[in-house]
Amino acid sequence: MKKEKETLQYETAYTELQNIIAELQNETIGIDDLAAKIARAQELVQFCRERLRETEAQAGKLFD
Repeated sequence: MKKEKETLQYETAYTELQNIIAELQNETIGIDDLAAKIARAQELVQFCRERLRETEAQAGKLFD
């Protein structure tokens, strides 16, 4: 996922995560794909959290 972090944008990751959540809620994910979708969702959540922390830290520097 290291190379992906370089090219993945927050908005893209967030949209993909929303799509996975919708699929889970609508029960449109087959059992064979469920584990992979959950793993991908975990990766996306981690990426989004990290990106938000980085942005918050940068914004905090503006007000110091």
